[in-house]
Amino acid sequence: MNKFDTESIGGGKKEDKKKRTSSPLAEMQRYCSLREYCIQDIRIKLKNRGCPEDEVAMILERLIKEKFLSEERYANAFVRDKSSLSGWGGRKIEYALRNKGVAPEAIKSALAILTSGSESRVLEKVIQRKIGEFKFKGNESNEDRAKIKDKLLRFALSRGFSFEEILKVINKTMANFGQ
Repeated sequence: MNKFDTESIGGGKKEDKKKRTSSPLAEMQRYCSLREYCIQDIRIKLKNRGCPEDEVAMILERLIKEKFLSEERYANAFVRDKSSLSGWGGRKIEYALRNKGVAPEAIKSALAILTSGSESRVLEKVIQRKIGEFKFKGNESNEDRAKIKDKLLRFALSRGFSFEEILKVINKTMANFGQ
């Protein structure tokens, strides 16, 4: 064996075999130490791995007890990421968290991070980015502006923002483009 053999430096087949034979608990601890997961995500991972339901329950209980898994931390991280990185509004975030099976108390607490001012700024960025996709020159007819406004409204509603806030931001943004 020479000094450049990958097995000798830990990057070869022995390590791959070790990962496959690790316990489900150790594997989930490793996953949870890399990023936040909700209970449903881990449950699905364990079931896909072929773990029986009683073992899944035991592993989940242990992960929660050892603080590898926390619905509150997951919900907070989800709200921050989806709001700032994906441009989602509070309603869409809440709906996604409910679909993930996150506890209502954790959702409510996490959504408190979103202030109306921060959500408004996110909505403004989203609308400005979307309006940039249109060939909007500012001298369109009223009918063309109404179509653009409708498209922006539907888009922002699909992102989970409130109707009233959307109208305020759209009117302000379109006014800046010569309406």
